[in-house]
Order: sequence, then C-alpha cells, then structure tokens
Amino acid sequence: MISVIVPIYKVEKHLKKCIVSITEQTNRNIEIILVNDGSPDGCLEICNEFAKKDSRIKVINKENGGLVSARKAGLAAASGEYIAFVDGDDYLKPTAMEIIEAAIKKHSPDMVLSDFLCDYGDRAEPSSQCFEEGFYGRERLEKEIFPRMLFDGRFYSFGVNPNCWSKLVRRELIEKNLLPVDERIRMGEDAAFIYPCLLDSQSISCVKTPTYHYRITGQSMSTAYDEKLKNIILLPYKRLKEKNAASDFDISSQLNYYLLYMVNFLLRNEAKKANSHSKQERRKVIENICADEDIRSAATRVDTERLPTHTRLLASALGRGSVFMTEKYVDFLRIYIGG
Repeated sequence: MISVIVPIYKVEKHLKKCIVSITEQTNRNIEIILVNDGSPDGCLEICNEFAKKDSRIKVINKENGGLVSARKAGLAAASGEYIAFVDGDDYLKPTAMEIIEAAIKKHSPDMVLSDFLCDYGDRAEPSSQCFEEGFYGRERLEKEIFPRMLFDGRFYSFGVNPNCWSKLVRRELIEKNLLPVDERIRMGEDAAFIYPCLLDSQSISCVKTPTYHYRITGQSMSTAYDEKLKNIILLPYKRLKEKNAASDFDISSQLNYYLLYMVNFLLRNEAKKANSHSKQERRKVIENICADEDIRSAATRVDTERLPTHTRLLASALGRGSVFMTEKYVDFLRIYIGG
C-alpha cells in the first residue's frame, strides 16, 4: 500500500482541491495522512470534514514546527510500504497512483520518479526529470543518474529535481534519511533527504507521464527578506556532505556546485531592498561566508566555464576569501537583479 502524506500550513484556499485529487484517485488502495502543522486558518476544519467522509484519511493536528517536522509526523502515522508526499496547495493527476503502482508491480524499485506539470493557473507546462523512462538497477544508476544528480552541467540545473513530491520512496529509505534531517531547514528540505534516498537506492523506475501539478504562485518570487536564512542556509549542504562521506558513490564535485548555488541564494536574500540591517551587519554576514572553508574550497573547485558570467565573479571572490569583492557582487544583485 502507498501512504500519501500531506503537510498543511496556510493553504486553505487550495486545500480542498488537493485532498479531492487524492481521494478520487483511480487507484483507491492508498492511505492518506493529513498533517495540520498548526495552520491558523481553516485548514484543520477542512481536514476533519474530509476525514468524516473517507475512512482512508488520518488527520494529525500539531503545533507549527515547519515542513520537515510535519513530514516526520506524517511518516510516524503512516503504514504503507511506500511513501508519497503532496504539498497542500498542489494536486495530483487522477491516475497518478495507478501509474506509479504499475511501476512498482513491474519492477519493485526503491523509488519511482515521475515528471510533473508546473501549474500557473491559466496554463500548465511540463517539467522533465531529464532521464529516459524505464528501470534503473544499481549499475545503471551509478553510470547514468548519480554522476549528474545534483548538477547536469549547467548552473541552477539539477539532473534529478530535488523535490520530493514527484517521487515515491520505499518506507525504509525515508525512515533512514528523513529522520536525521534538521527540522530548522527552510530551504532545501527536500534535497536534504531525497538525494540521500537516491544514493541508498538499489533501483528506481522513471515515469515520463506527468503525475503531479506543482502550483506556481506569486510567493515563489517573494521579495521579502528572510531574517533566519543566514543561520540555516548551509544545513542541507552539511547533511549531503555527511551522506556523501558514508556513501560508496562520490558526489563531492557536484556538491561544490550545490554549495555555490546555496550561497548565491543567501546573497540574493541579503541583497533584497527589504533587508533593513546596517551596512556593518550585512558585512558581518559576508565575512562569515568568506571565512567558511567549505565555501572557499568549493569556489576554487568548480569549473567556472560552466557558470554564468556574474556567478564566475562570485566564485572568484569566494575562492579568494575577498569580502570586498563579495560585497560588490551583492551590490550588483541589488541593482541589476532587483533585490
């Protein structure tokens, strides 16, 4: 059986559509775990309403602890052999679980990866996992997928999308790799356990039929400054670094690009006009970045020819540990990228 876990927080507007898309799956042999993560709106009432009508639904109501915490709570209540995650403001294609279960019955893989649709409201555009449909045993994984899992040759581009909601994962792998994830993580939550699950997989199946609608909203382009980001931005990288040290397949070269990506995201946050900190406070953040040995090492190890021009400048600055050059890069972001 498949357990579908839905972490829920402030998604009242879209939640009914999400739940209906799961309850009306053509494959009805599923368990549905709705985790209300202390949402202050009407989400809990909606969950309870659906639970009264469908015995497959379990509702968990907990204090707000963030996405990682909500997923862990859902996992603790799940009984399925395989686990799927659906965000509360997204929805499934009616045949999603049928398509995925067909892949399970055919090969019994550790994971199933499927394509998905980016839903903009007035249109939906397909997004591909970049791999051929079919079954991948361990040898094929190490040859075709692992070498470009986090970096497919272009900056900002992953060979395997880090999201967890277009993937089905065997329960044992989820327990092994989700439970150690730091619950403070607010960016890179999916990557922190999905890539470790992949590294532990002996086999996966890739499905090219889109099964998931990922809703793109204005919040995806938020201009708000995240005060806490500077203290937690590197946590996903550190988790992946730990996993890599224990893995028999080395992804350290890919992690260099991933770390540079995360640092670039942090600097974009610092460049936002909504950042009201003084120049001295902003400089302290940059000083900490430039003093980080992992960051400096990664910046000197990436192939700069594979980076956009402005990111080459960042890599040069970080590789030298230059606070002055990194500050100039943040100024560039503020002026030209609309911080």
